Amino acid sequence: MLLLCLMAASSLLAEHPLQQCAQWQLEDPAAWEWQGEGEATTLILKKPSHYKPKVRRPFNLAWFGGAEWDSFTLTCEARLDVFNKGNNDVCIAFGGRSESEFYYAHLGETADGVHLQLHVVNHADRQAITTNRAKTLPWQPNHWHQIKLMRDAASGSIKVWFDTQLVLEAIDKTFAKGRIGLGSFDDLGAFRHVVVTPSFAP
Repeated sequence: MLLLCLMAASSLLAEHPLQQCAQWQLEDPAAWEWQGEGEATTLILKKPSHYKPKVRRPFNLAWFGGAEWDSFTLTCEARLDVFNKGNNDVCIAFGGRSESEFYYAHLGETADGVHLQLHVVNHADRQAITTNRAKTLPWQPNHWHQIKLMRDAASGSIKVWFDTQLVLEAIDKTFAKGRIGLGSFDDLGAFRHVVVTPSFAP
């Protein structure tokens, strides 16, 4: 059964798809649901999670356990399914070493101290590392938006695009290689057409 298509390097010159549901590790399996088949397969965060992290960080994450990346480009389509408090979100996690060691992009509706930020979680409550960001994101109900995240481990550069607009930037070298995750801080949403392409130094 085809699920999300994540690309990992089999060598410096070739890539192969990893499409196994078993390779996804859901922190709260009851909160998630797979829908569709093949290219139409969608990972849906359908209800609030009962997972309780040790530090302040997103409550709802699904981690891809089949590979780890340091420098890469991630693209996907994301849908926000809750519009009830003016700052709902989805999140893209990366550089994951453990449940309390990773980066994440908080793609909230409006920028403030914790929303619409790049964060690092390092055995403590999340800390914003953003150096440049948009003021708002134009999320629309029942609409798929294009997300791109680029990470260069050598320079520490992190950049995130939302529907072709550069919306978040940071530079940080706390973590290098790690897992990638999808989810939300405490809202609902969905992901499809996820592709991770590794980058290699010349």
